[in-house]
Amino acid sequence: MKLLLENWRKFITEMEEPITTLRIFDFDETIAHTRSETRVKAPDGTEATLHDQKEFEAYMREAAAEEGITAFDPVDDLIELGYDIDLSDFATVKDPEEITLVTDIMREFPPDSKTFVMTARRGKSLGPILDYLEEIGIDSSQVRPMATQGESKGSAIATMLGQKIMPDGKSNVHRVEYYEDSQKNIDDVLRKVCENPELDDIKPLDFELVINKVINNEGQYNIQQIECNS
Repeated sequence: MKLLLENWRKFITEMEEPITTLRIFDFDETIAHTRSETRVKAPDGTEATLHDQKEFEAYMREAAAEEGITAFDPVDDLIELGYDIDLSDFATVKDPEEITLVTDIMREFPPDSKTFVMTARRGKSLGPILDYLEEIGIDSSQVRPMATQGESKGSAIATMLGQKIMPDGKSNVHRVEYYEDSQKNIDDVLRKVCENPELDDIKPLDFELVINKVINNEGQYNIQQIECNS
């Protein structure tokens, strides 16, 4: 988490006005569908192969509940208990299929905005992600990559709002556009950005959080928009 915070803190301090919008894109199942799998062996010897984000979240949620773990991201705690969790597929971009519904939006780069890829991946995944963006014709020099290592994206975004405060005491960020497929992460961002009373004093009066949930219906993608005006 420390590396993540250093990454975006540096980027925020580089911002020049009039930056008013943060565009934040998840990677897996948002920018691209990949063949990445997670392989798990539990302490009792049972094994599982998790083929996508939904299977991964369901397994981790169930295992955490059985072990009495309440952390937002239970992976490290489960590993300490003897779970062998193989996330090596996520160090690469494996057999990607571009989700053009999202990448066509990403390519626009409005002049008053900054664009981020915020992935929950661990390890050395950011380089391959930037390389993939270049391969599909997106200028990676205009994209700031961040790896949350499975930690809360909501907390990261909330902290970003407070990194540049204008003379009136309000954040320079008036709008956050967040593209994500995971309902767990969406609920977390709603709770920690939209519904967080600790941000009330720094949110501009016209602040908007617009969440674009990316939904995969058997290979056909659409976007469900969730707005929070506060």
